[in-house]
Amino acid sequence: MKPKSVDHHRRWVLRLFEWGVIASIIALFYGLFLNHMGRTQAEIERQNFLTTVRELQAAVLLHSVIHPKEVTPGGNPATIYHRQFGMLPAGYVGAFDRPDPVTVTGGSWYFDSRPRQLVYRVGSERYFRSRLKGPPRVRLIVARKADSNRLTVTILDDGDWTVGGKIRRN
Repeated sequence: MKPKSVDHHRRWVLRLFEWGVIASIIALFYGLFLNHMGRTQAEIERQNFLTTVRELQAAVLLHSVIHPKEVTPGGNPATIYHRQFGMLPAGYVGAFDRPDPVTVTGGSWYFDSRPRQLVYRVGSERYFRSRLKGPPRVRLIVARKADSNRLTVTILDDGDWTVGGKIRRN
């Protein structure tokens, strides 16, 4: 077998360097892609959350107009939603007595019967700044509208998404 020349060795090292640069560029683009996908997923989750809140607000307002004696502050908006539309909000897992938020999967809704609050457990934790201890979540209550005897669903000030705009509170 003929020995390799110095020039051949130099070209081999150069090719190895070129492959390293290409691999680094691909890794960089892959990281940017994953970051963008995470932000997009969080924005989709935020929009789904806000849509569900608007649906809950509509159901509670409608039910408080039609059946004012059946709806009281502190009620479970998910059951009112069920009575109005015949289905539960997507991701609703039930009513619990002081559940541990760690055991609830991200992207789920549950009703905490002690403080009488509907809770949304945020799935995209990286893109939500929470003011609560434990996993990030947003609490909602059924409350009386100001200057009215109608009820609505109010978002408590538990944190903010770092994607999209601010949560508009009632």
